[in-house]
Amino acid sequence: MKTSKVAAAICLGLALCGLSAGASSAGTDAGIEVGFSPDGSGEALVLRSISSARQSIRLAAYSFTAAPVARALVDAKKRGVDVAVVVDYKNNLAEDRSGKARAVLNLLVNAGIPTRTVSAFPMQHSKYAVIDGAHVQTGSYNYSAAAARYNSENVLVVLNRPDLARQYLDNWQRVYNAGQAYTSTY
Repeated sequence: MKTSKVAAAICLGLALCGLSAGASSAGTDAGIEVGFSPDGSGEALVLRSISSARQSIRLAAYSFTAAPVARALVDAKKRGVDVAVVVDYKNNLAEDRSGKARAVLNLLVNAGIPTRTVSAFPMQHSKYAVIDGAHVQTGSYNYSAAAARYNSENVLVVLNRPDLARQYLDNWQRVYNAGQAYTSTY
């Protein structure tokens, strides 16, 4: 019951901003999908968004330790999708005591996915992906096992909004340009 109330509140807020599900914008049919964790729908929506990509994925992450997300990005790359990633330096390298973040970054780089770490800000806290220059997956969801299994997090996908996607891509490029290329440790 609470999940549907939260989803309704999000949709209402987006509707007030002109982003309602089914609304037309810039000649496209926009739509919205939501997912939450730890019930599993958040991770499922992130993975479905990545697997839907046909041309490009630009992903920005704060915490990135989720092997399923990394595998989905590698699979997209193998399908011929242009994939690139930017992550927070401090959270994924300086404070990665488990080694999981470094393992995920190694997997990406070894698959030929350009990956950069950013230390130009106190924290690179954005968590989003732009799919095919038209769809935006965003929310509080960190790309981590904790986000998928334990934390209360949300995922929102705004479909068919190239105007919105362009704003996210511009931001992604600025953050990416501020980063340093990650080099695999093996």
